[in-house]
Amino acid sequence: MAITTDLQSLAKGAILLGAAPAAPARELIVATGADRIRFLHGLITGNVAGTEPGRGCRAVLLSLKGQVVSDMRLFVRPDDVRIVVDAGQAAPVAAALARYAIMDDFAAAPAPDFVFLSLLGPSAAGRLSAAGVEVGALAALPPLSHAELGDLWAVRVRELGADGFWLGGAPAAVAALRARLGAAGVAELDGAVAEAARIDALEPRFGVEITTDYFPMEVGLGGAIDYTKGCYLGQEPIVRVRDRGHINWRLCGLDVAGATDPQPGDPLTSEAKPKAGRITSAARLPDGRGVALAMVHVSVPVGTTVQIGRGEESPLEARVRADA
Repeated sequence: MAITTDLQSLAKGAILLGAAPAAPARELIVATGADRIRFLHGLITGNVAGTEPGRGCRAVLLSLKGQVVSDMRLFVRPDDVRIVVDAGQAAPVAAALARYAIMDDFAAAPAPDFVFLSLLGPSAAGRLSAAGVEVGALAALPPLSHAELGDLWAVRVRELGADGFWLGGAPAAVAALRARLGAAGVAELDGAVAEAARIDALEPRFGVEITTDYFPMEVGLGGAIDYTKGCYLGQEPIVRVRDRGHINWRLCGLDVAGATDPQPGDPLTSEAKPKAGRITSAARLPDGRGVALAMVHVSVPVGTTVQIGRGEESPLEARVRADA
């Protein structure tokens, strides 16, 4: 499999992610039981009951104080609900969900023999078709729509700022698809470049930007909250924050000046706000631009130039580019 650092395929072709050990990985949880829809709908922030089979929604499991315990994507199927989480999260999230099922007919279990890869870019559907996987109408459906395609499960996604698909299944089936795509000339995106593209696309990652220190709307997960549904765990503080319009931090993208990269944890300062935030992720794009994600105080507007460093004589500078 050819490895590439060229990001043009995200905009003009098709490129693989998730096939190499250094690439971002995901894990699957399968939720079953007669009460699975009602139970999940009443526990997490997403509109599970309003999601029909073949569709999905993003959701968050919160603490009682409204802070993020887990970020997840849920996919409703006729006989179960599939829950996709980041690598290392399937077992703890399944256990956390099961703890709340007291009198409910509900079970959640990791699926350890289920793996994923991503195929992203405008040519993704055509490349899959040439490799023997016909996505058909799925290609025109909204993100998080999904379907069984032979021995693979396909999900419409937007990742690294590009449209495409997750393909999941047994390791042998996914490896065979990867081999067919590689033989047809589809390259795999270098892991470091994929990380830079994630940062540039303002996409938070669990355990990095998404942590138990923040409310979901502070880390770019405001869209995972359905304010029209009934009760869920941690709802009171979330609604209170919404109604008062007050959060202290929000996730932002930074354009970093110069040839030196900041490090996660580096503090931000500005003329108006000495404690303006901290870096969470940083990388350099193939064109040489430095990019970062940071938790930035709400008093620091987009367009502000901030300093990055721990008291150095010549701190790095960056411009707050956009809110996530």
